[in-house]
Amino acid sequence: MKSLLKLSGAWAAVLLLAGAAAAADGIASGKVKTINAEKKEFVLTDGAGKDWTFKLGDKVVMNRGGKESSSELAAGDLVGVCYDKGVLTWTAKYILVQEGDSKSWELIHGTVKGFEAEKKLFNYTDDDGKDRFLAVGNGKVLVNNKEAKFDDLKIGEHCLLIVSKEGGKTTLKTVMCERK
Repeated sequence: MKSLLKLSGAWAAVLLLAGAAAAADGIASGKVKTINAEKKEFVLTDGAGKDWTFKLGDKVVMNRGGKESSSELAAGDLVGVCYDKGVLTWTAKYILVQEGDSKSWELIHGTVKGFEAEKKLFNYTDDDGKDRFLAVGNGKVLVNNKEAKFDDLKIGEHCLLIVSKEGGKTTLKTVMCERK
């Protein structure tokens, strides 16, 4: 009986940890291959030729050419996708269509380390645990999809970043954080 209880407890811990790991956000990039409007999903082909299927979340935000809108995806669009890694389904939360002004933009994750206002530098830790600095330029901050200031960010907060990579220089465009 004790062995059965221990085994049940171990399985419960494994399932809880797996659920927490699965709930983390992921980022993928590539070209939209197909769109199924009825199922509210699309297939993305990454640079290695692998296909990924994503559901469109009810609150998905799309950034096309540097402007957030409710425009439609089209087959052939080059995109970056921030998605919820569900257990059975990956759900797109934010889609960056790389065209026009946003052609050289990318999505990355970061954990806020700080902001140096006098130097206009944003300090964050990337997903590999490396501390990085980004020039802010005209970068903006969104907290729960509302305009905020860099001073409003909390150290340790996990955020989605939009960066521009041009001529060997990486510049911060937007920091987006979700708070409950």
